[in-house]
Amino acid sequence: MSQGLSLTSRLPLRAVLIGLALLVALVAPGMLAAQFDALDHALDDWRTRLVLQSVPEQRIVIIDIDETSLAREGAWPWSRSVLANLLKTLLDDYQVASIAVDMVLPETRPDDAILAEQFRRSQVTGALVYDLETRELNSLQLSLPPAPPLQRHPAAPISRGPLVQANVASLMPGHAGHITPTFDNDGALRHLPPLICATPTSPQGRADCRPILTLAAFASLLAQPQLQLQPGRGWLAPAWELTLTDAVAQNAPPLARLPLTADGMLNIPYRHRKTDWQRISAADILHHQADPAVLKGVMILFGGTALGMGDVIATPISPVAAGLEPHVEILSALLDNDFPFVPQAGIALDGLLILPFALLLAWALGRFRHPLQRAVLFPVWLLFCWGATMALAIWALMAHKLLLPLLPLLLFAPLALLFTVLAELYRTGSEREGVLSLLGAYLPRPVATRLANLANRGNGAATLDSDLDVTRRDITVLFADIHGFAGITEKASPDVVARLMQRVFTEMAESVAQQNGTIDKFIGDAIMAFWNAPDDDPQHAQHALAAAHDIRNRMTALASFCTELGLAPIDVGIGIESGPALVGNFGSLHRRTFTALGEPVVLASRLEGLTSQYQQQILIGQGCASLLGADAVRTLGQVAIRGRLQPLTMYVPA
Repeated sequence: MSQGLSLTSRLPLRAVLIGLALLVALVAPGMLAAQFDALDHALDDWRTRLVLQSVPEQRIVIIDIDETSLAREGAWPWSRSVLANLLKTLLDDYQVASIAVDMVLPETRPDDAILAEQFRRSQVTGALVYDLETRELNSLQLSLPPAPPLQRHPAAPISRGPLVQANVASLMPGHAGHITPTFDNDGALRHLPPLICATPTSPQGRADCRPILTLAAFASLLAQPQLQLQPGRGWLAPAWELTLTDAVAQNAPPLARLPLTADGMLNIPYRHRKTDWQRISAADILHHQADPAVLKGVMILFGGTALGMGDVIATPISPVAAGLEPHVEILSALLDNDFPFVPQAGIALDGLLILPFALLLAWALGRFRHPLQRAVLFPVWLLFCWGATMALAIWALMAHKLLLPLLPLLLFAPLALLFTVLAELYRTGSEREGVLSLLGAYLPRPVATRLANLANRGNGAATLDSDLDVTRRDITVLFADIHGFAGITEKASPDVVARLMQRVFTEMAESVAQQNGTIDKFIGDAIMAFWNAPDDDPQHAQHALAAAHDIRNRMTALASFCTELGLAPIDVGIGIESGPALVGNFGSLHRRTFTALGEPVVLASRLEGLTSQYQQQILIGQGCASLLGADAVRTLGQVAIRGRLQPLTMYVPA
């Protein structure tokens, strides 16, 4: 098993990986905002639609130039006298509190003087449009009505742009606010600048800053309205806050607080369904067919929704909405002083919200380790984490007006599982390699790989077959033994003998491995190896002889090591023979070994035992000699082998 992923290190590793997933989920949306915009908008829109409340709004009435109005009064644009009559009827006959006109009248027409008389009334607020996209439109040089005084923190973000659309000078109202839209990449309107300062600035270096239309209309109801743009106070406060106060009421709390984002934008507080708004056709006002009880004392938003007027936008609630709907939502929120906002510590709150679920996953991974348990754990935890964190985010909005970022809540769970699964795959691969390395010390590598594959299946296939698993094939067998080993063990201490044999066996094994041989076993002070099994080796005899030469050379080179141990240099005897043998897994149901059985094994062992008698380090049998060829060996003579009728011809390397 990999030491880096041992049992004692898995818990810290799980914690690190889950912590990394948490960090990425919190940081990535901010660093890769453009890549996550679409998903972020989709989540915010889902939350907006989920918390919509069906609460009829009776303090605000939309006077709508709708299809019915155009059918009754004629195509747009209407005459100035008709518009003047409409405003006069609302103010004098129906006694509305104020009128915010969500349109601009930039051209001069007959009867402008009649309409100008109504526009100059204190209850009317007109519209301005600025260019925030640097489209190089012609800037208007108009004398505008005074704006509410603004106190602004030097570092406060502000939207700037030239004034490009407004009522003609003769129709300039007593109050004015901007209706400049700021669309997201998908074309939806989700936020608006609460203030826009015109460029260029005045000669005194001051910019003319105008509030949004509905805020200007709301401020027109005050005697001396004042605006103040300051940083939010506290981690649970918005990044910036725009407050509206009345200078007449000194030391009174602000009448309205507009929470702004870090870039100074106002999130449009979509809170109502279309059926919650009171809409009255403009034609009904002109013909006095509206209910006076509905209109008396209310605030009016005057605009057009007829298709021919082209004021159609997309919102989180609907892909097709009237352009005045965001403004009426802002006006309603102003009356309630109810604006949801993103707190400065929004990301930190997300982290605290996710932390219990991260700890739960770390604990569950340590508690449930069976593959089937993991298969159930991952999807269950994922759904639980998503559902619980989203539910808590919805609760934070409904109970505390907090718009917690939803993207980290969505990203964390799949990232945590991804990192965990990748770590599991790495750990499994490391453990498999560890098993192969361990088995490879006892078995040939192909046999070890096969056993490891059986074990990794994780089912009944991992049980070894009780049938014999052997093949018959030609192999070359090598036996190498240390001469005089008994004398060494009598004179040297066990520790010295152990060090010697570890070095000797290591050198012998290296020689066999370099020639692609298979080490069968270590027998006392001897080693048995063979070639051409389990992998094919057409040159098995040549490789066995090369290994024998290398063993002899390595043992000679160990003279200095033996001297260091206080021993005489060692000598080895090597026997080699080739022939057909049975190769495979032999043993009982409880224990098996991969080995070779047959005449070449017996003859190689006998030849190794004769090396001392014939004063030769390497003896080769006639089967191996025939494969090596006459040029590679020379005949030493014949010898009778116990248990074999025919004498064995012995050879030595040429």
